[in-house]
Amino acid sequence: MGDDSEWMKLSIDQKCEHKLWKARVNGYEEALKLFQKIEDEKSPEWSKYLGLIKKFVTDSNAVAQLKGLEAALAYVENAHVAGKTTGEVISGVVNKVFNQPKARAKELGIDICLMYIEIEKGEPVQEELLKGLDNKNPKIIVACIETLRKALSDFGSKIISLKPIIKVLPKLFESREKAVRDEAKLLAVEIYRWIRDALRPPLQNINSVQLKELEEEWVKLPPAAPKQTRFLRSQQELKAKFEQQQAAGGDADGGGDDGDEVVPQVDAYELLEAVEILSKLPKDFDDKIEAKKWQERKEALEAVEMLVKNPKLEAGDYADLVKALKKVVGKDTNVMLVALAAKCLAGLATGLRKKFGQYAGQVVPTILEKFKEKKPQVVQALQEAIDAIFLTTTLQNISEDILAVMDNKNPTIKQQTSLFIARSFRHCTPSTLPKSLLKPFCAALLKHINDSAPEVRDAAFEALGTALKVAGEKAVNPFLTDVDKLKLDRVKECAEKVELAYGKNTGGGAVDKKECRPAAGKTLVLSGAAGDKDTKDTSAKSGPLKKMPAAKSGGPPKKGKPAAAAGAGGAGTKGKKGSETKEIFEPELSIEVCEEKASAVLPASCIQQLDSGNWKERLACMEEFQKAVELMERSEMPCQALVRMLAKKPGWKETNFQVMQMKLHIVALIAQKGNFSKTSAQIVLDGLVDKIGDVKCGSNAKEAMTAIAEACLLPWTAEQAMSMAFSQKNPKNQSETLNWLSNAIKEFGFSGLNVKAFISNVKTALAATNPAVRIAAITLLGVMYLYVGPPLRMFFEDEKPALLSQIDAEFEKVRTLQALILLRYSY
Repeated sequence: MGDDSEWMKLSIDQKCEHKLWKARVNGYEEALKLFQKIEDEKSPEWSKYLGLIKKFVTDSNAVAQLKGLEAALAYVENAHVAGKTTGEVISGVVNKVFNQPKARAKELGIDICLMYIEIEKGEPVQEELLKGLDNKNPKIIVACIETLRKALSDFGSKIISLKPIIKVLPKLFESREKAVRDEAKLLAVEIYRWIRDALRPPLQNINSVQLKELEEEWVKLPPAAPKQTRFLRSQQELKAKFEQQQAAGGDADGGGDDGDEVVPQVDAYELLEAVEILSKLPKDFDDKIEAKKWQERKEALEAVEMLVKNPKLEAGDYADLVKALKKVVGKDTNVMLVALAAKCLAGLATGLRKKFGQYAGQVVPTILEKFKEKKPQVVQALQEAIDAIFLTTTLQNISEDILAVMDNKNPTIKQQTSLFIARSFRHCTPSTLPKSLLKPFCAALLKHINDSAPEVRDAAFEALGTALKVAGEKAVNPFLTDVDKLKLDRVKECAEKVELAYGKNTGGGAVDKKECRPAAGKTLVLSGAAGDKDTKDTSAKSGPLKKMPAAKSGGPPKKGKPAAAAGAGGAGTKGKKGSETKEIFEPELSIEVCEEKASAVLPASCIQQLDSGNWKERLACMEEFQKAVELMERSEMPCQALVRMLAKKPGWKETNFQVMQMKLHIVALIAQKGNFSKTSAQIVLDGLVDKIGDVKCGSNAKEAMTAIAEACLLPWTAEQAMSMAFSQKNPKNQSETLNWLSNAIKEFGFSGLNVKAFISNVKTALAATNPAVRIAAITLLGVMYLYVGPPLRMFFEDEKPALLSQIDAEFEKVRTLQALILLRYSY
């Protein structure tokens, strides 16, 4: 008792530092009363405890610590100088409170963190909590995640910075501790409330099962925008307004204009971490990109392609890389490499955004000149590249380069340049498309509406119509005074049907993607990784394409067939794709006749080395074979004979992957360049399906199947491929065939596909033991749902509840995506 009487005489701050825990308990209790009593937040009394508050929360005695936490919370809430203690106190909470067994200690620790945020110290609080995620103690990690979640829920995404949290989420999902993974899931759901689909790209690489679980939780969230419920000291007016709403309607969403509030759109690009790629280029890149062998140049480009797939790239000096890619696009004789280099440029532009703008002027003229190439895959790659590059710069910056190409004599270059101008105009506003720009562009386009080539005229009308829609009649009409009424009406007709990237939509905001006699089909891009990119043009041949019926190529979506997502509006118009394809009938030829026809167009050495025992000779044979096919005219190409030669022993049992890759690529070339029939297709399809699941050859097999679908129509090709895949037992082939079909439908559209014909195979896939097959089947159903709508579900009512919930989640994801696209195009 003598000791007690001694410390009882001490001041409060001295008791709080005493070696006896009972003295400290008493000191904390008295400090709490004092902190609650002081009315002046700037009283000098607060300063006495500046150096002690950390000890309040880190007391080694559990009983004393609880009292200390209560006192610390009161101090932070009431003291003007409390902000000075943020870092040390939060660090103490994380390391010495969150590991305590008592729940009350953790609750108080969280309350202290939230109180520091309230007094405008959110950044250092978040910094310490994120440091806590690296702690080895799972209890501390769980508590830090929970605190971040509660902070976001209370204060919202404008106060809590989401980018650093999203960066560590994938790592949390990999934790061995279930409690950590479960809390990470709750955090991901809370983040999704605030930013919706912008969260998807950063989480694409987490475990597929975890991603499915998240999808199921996300679809349960209400569509209304979440609201801040706790406010900073500087937000007292906002707090008063919120409290008034609560009192008036019992719910912040209960009345007034706020009830119509939607979730704010967040750019997923801003949430991603930039990836540095320049140091990761192969050391021999400079040598390989200049190599004489096209295979070596291809290897160099493929290395770049893999790197630029990262959706956000770190700034750096890309001048040499851009120069090398530009040279391939402009001068390489191998069209496959031209397309690959264009894809690399598109990836760079998309990943760097405005940082790529300095290189735009160097590559735009080269790409425009290369549009003389008519091969569909090259044209598409060039379009994607130049569209991505445009978004990194301004029309003003590249106007001279574009106008210089408008006088080119090649009709395909003129057509594609006008189409690019039209797509560029869609991203403009009246202020970014002034008269000083309109005048030279209109002058050039007016020449093109009198061109002898119909595809050039169509493209020019579309560009002029887009200019009219963007800038208005008052700005454009002065440049159209000499245009006759018939052509002027055509321009106005095009203007009515144009959809702009920044609003002024027709048709009440519906995504009606009808183009004015499009020479290029248009498919909406669903990938978040594309950043600003709105559309993907898929033009192929020069010359006008037949206009498809509105219900199939971009008219108003009919019930159950929404056109607001991938491929639904305007899909199926790429090259020969879609309903315009004229079916070619061909009798089956004997092997002798095929050999005779092939010998007439292939080098003798090529025929002899087809079945050589030396793989290098077989590879050389395939190189000769490819060169011959690339040089053949359509009318002189014996497609059936050539694919018969490819199927000859060893045929699709080829053991060398390099030879097989080339063989599959040649199949694609034959299907694209020749008059390819179903007879020829049946010779190769079985082999393609057999290779579609191969790690090294699968992409080439898919390329060939897509080319066959273009030549023989997707409905027939898909039915054959699905039947062959499910007659096999290889789950990899089954899942990849389903994945190919999902992408093919997005690219070609749904016209002619028989839903019921696929249901049996899809049901078989859903019942598969292999999870990849089931996931692929569910993904395919999601794509089908874009076109079929809710009636599709009735075919699967008898599936197990767990599986049905996954299907429903996929359908809901599609509906959400459609809504987002509609919303995006309504601006």
